[in-house]
Amino acid sequence: MELSNPLNNELFIPALKAVGILFVLGLAPIVIFSKGNLVKAWQGEIGKRYLSWMLMAPLFLIGGFVGGFVGGAFLLLLIWQILREYRRVVRVERKYYIFLIVFMFVTFAIAAAKPRLFFALPALVILALTAIPILTQDIEDLYNQMSYAFRGYIYAIWPLSHLILMRQSDFGLQLMLITGVGVALADACAFTIGKLIGKHKISPKVSPNKAYEGVLGDLLGASIAVLLLGFAVPTSFTSLQILILILLIGIGSSWGDLASSLVKRASGVKDWGELIPGHGGLMDRLNSAIVVFPVVYYFAVLIGLL
Repeated sequence: MELSNPLNNELFIPALKAVGILFVLGLAPIVIFSKGNLVKAWQGEIGKRYLSWMLMAPLFLIGGFVGGFVGGAFLLLLIWQILREYRRVVRVERKYYIFLIVFMFVTFAIAAAKPRLFFALPALVILALTAIPILTQDIEDLYNQMSYAFRGYIYAIWPLSHLILMRQSDFGLQLMLITGVGVALADACAFTIGKLIGKHKISPKVSPNKAYEGVLGDLLGASIAVLLLGFAVPTSFTSLQILILILLIGIGSSWGDLASSLVKRASGVKDWGELIPGHGGLMDRLNSAIVVFPVVYYFAVLIGLL
């Protein structure tokens, strides 16, 4: 993976402008919810979410546009933190946690150097996991620990590693930009609309606050992102393909949120962690991205774009 100068990329300045516009527009719901009390606004949940996005957006843009070891290192840190949160919530034993860290690096190396082997990795992980009880002769809670480790790989490492495959493709940076901003806007709009008019709950036992009205917010956010970042949409995209992309980002964001809530409820916790103000842990912020990025990648492969 080679480093790139963002200033030499014709998408960089328009992307900065688009993100800047979004942050300016994002002040509106903050003022509305706080009823003009700006001090209260920044102390509330929506204000904290806004500040969190202000911290994360530049990192995403820099990592995406620079690429190379800079982008790879940024992604490694994200996944490492997610694994830490996953281990805490699910209670993965130390040896299986070390296994996940090792395979995080293995996955990155294969995605960067031998992408055709990337899709065989889940099968390799299942096989490699059996080496742990064989070598340690520790079979206590074996089934659960192997299941936790494999799910940790499939839920955190493998999905986000698709970003490496995407970034190395011809139109990958455009799709990364659209998908990343789309997920962020979907989250913001789902939260705002859900707070304002959310009454019809999807699955109260899994996610007490997730409403069908929030799903409409996800779709609205995805639509705004595609519209605002129209300059990044590949010219070969048909109207139908753009519509499908919006649906994948919007519905995928909702699904990722619900899937994350499912694990948290089963583990008896409210948040994955406390790393990000207003969001809980990093997994609470990236639960939608974990679903959406792989789905968008395979959609692009299916239509012959990547």
